[in-house]
Amino acid sequence: MRWVIAVLALVLALFTTGCGLIDGISSAQPGDCVKKSGEDSFDKVSCDASDAGFVVLARAGSGNAQKECIDVAGTEYVYYDKGDGSICVGIKGADTAQAVNAAQKGDCLTDTAGNDVKKADCASPAAVYRVLERRETTSFSSNMACDKVAGTQTSYSYVLKSKSGIGSIGSGVAFCLIAKDSDPTRTIDNAKVGDCLKKKGSEDVEITPCASPDAEYEILNDAMLSDSMCDRVKGSIATYSYTPAASFSLPKTLCLGAAG
Repeated sequence: MRWVIAVLALVLALFTTGCGLIDGISSAQPGDCVKKSGEDSFDKVSCDASDAGFVVLARAGSGNAQKECIDVAGTEYVYYDKGDGSICVGIKGADTAQAVNAAQKGDCLTDTAGNDVKKADCASPAAVYRVLERRETTSFSSNMACDKVAGTQTSYSYVLKSKSGIGSIGSGVAFCLIAKDSDPTRTIDNAKVGDCLKKKGSEDVEITPCASPDAEYEILNDAMLSDSMCDRVKGSIATYSYTPAASFSLPKTLCLGAAG
């Protein structure tokens, strides 16, 4: 079991005085192209320009198809246009169908260990995780979003880069993930005393019926804090330690006996 919080884009909570980036693209509409101007600003340019690296994907808010830019596939930057909704900006030419923020419950993602996480067809060899839940989050609570989602093996947070005032802080989504071919009802966080386990891969285990031929261990005690404490448990022949998928959980050790 591993708990990974991979934040693709840390929020830039900057405050403006009514000038700079917002004024630079406040008139931009979906399909318009923009270029980076300085560290965190954009200017509207022709889409034929060599430095037109970004595109306005949508405008979100009241009266628009999407309420929030986080729900517009491919959005990397969100800007709040002085009470006139939000401007959703993405990379020009990027395949929005593969954008990670397009993923919903039941969809799959590529490996979250890198910086280029994408939505993937679950039948594709590139798919590593399946989404158990998609939850709104902020930059301050992304590490707690999946605490109560049973079966979660890891999580991935996608937080938009943003600008202008309090409303720009922490707009994002957290994905509660499990290995794409795993059964969430059999993950170790569902295990209790009397359940049986089988090995899954080189380091993981999962619950299996005790009558199953692949059952190797029975859980004798699930409240130990260290391997050495299992020496006191009668019948213990092995231990399994893991950290539950909750943000402030301590490592947990299971004392295991022979199945059957």
